[in-house]
Amino acid sequence: MRFFTQFVVGCLFSAVALPAAAQTFSDPASYNNAIVAEQVDLLKKNLRYISKAAHSENDRKIENRRLEVVEQNKVAVANVQRMPAAYKGNAELRAAALKAFKTMLEVYSADYKQVNALAATRTESFEAMERYYAAQEAAEAKLAVVDDSVNAAQRRFAKQFGMNIESTRESVKLAEYTRQVTAVNKYQHQVFLPYFRVQKASAKLTDALNAQDAAAFEAARVTLAAEADKSAAELSAVPAFRGKDMAYRNAARDFANLYVVMCAKQFVQVAELMKNKDHLTKVDAQTINAHINTFNTQNQKFNEAYNRTSAAFMDTYVPVMND
Repeated sequence: MRFFTQFVVGCLFSAVALPAAAQTFSDPASYNNAIVAEQVDLLKKNLRYISKAAHSENDRKIENRRLEVVEQNKVAVANVQRMPAAYKGNAELRAAALKAFKTMLEVYSADYKQVNALAATRTESFEAMERYYAAQEAAEAKLAVVDDSVNAAQRRFAKQFGMNIESTRESVKLAEYTRQVTAVNKYQHQVFLPYFRVQKASAKLTDALNAQDAAAFEAARVTLAAEADKSAAELSAVPAFRGKDMAYRNAARDFANLYVVMCAKQFVQVAELMKNKDHLTKVDAQTINAHINTFNTQNQKFNEAYNRTSAAFMDTYVPVMND
């Protein structure tokens, strides 16, 4: 089972529609576009990191990509700091950009370091997985705040100097990719967490079954029934991705519904029979074994369907960016 982790850099600037005098800042466009160039370079590094995190199982390579983002971020901060503090009295744009780059550096150096620490224990419980995802989303929220402030500063800069803001083909592509990954992140969290809740509850049921502990099995069955009901309801409320792609959501929902049915039927019979495990007839033993075989077969089937569709979901919406 693959746990996907993607992080998104915000603050996508736009180029302005005036010819730029390179490095001289003799006009407002060149001043703006010098900042844009730093942002584009940083976004490229970030998207390479996102791609590696989504499609690789190699934690070392993923971490190396994160460190590449950090180093590129340091370059961006240094280059913007060397720019004049203001252009013809406008100090807002550079200040907003510098704050944005410093926030990104802090998030990737500190916040995502904390995310990585949580990643080590995220599978221990549903609550641990929630904390892991919450840390990701909190980091992304920080980036979104500075994104809004930079966009506003750039609009005021353009208005002050009578310029129209235009996006280059490259910046449009990067912006669309970034927005798409943000949407994929949010959707994947919505689908995976209910699925994971059922997985953790079902593991306790399996442990009780293997231990032949009738009381523990019944307690686990009751808990699993409640968790599966809750997850199935949550997943049914998740809309199709982009209004049309339902395969990933459906696979998780079907997995939850499998347990809804089995907790209400087969597992009830198993629980009753386990209470008299020392006095089972041959028919009783065959009944338990039949239910266990059904469970194993169905569990494998629906788990494989989930893993297949989750991988396809990421492959479709987070393209691979080759080394």
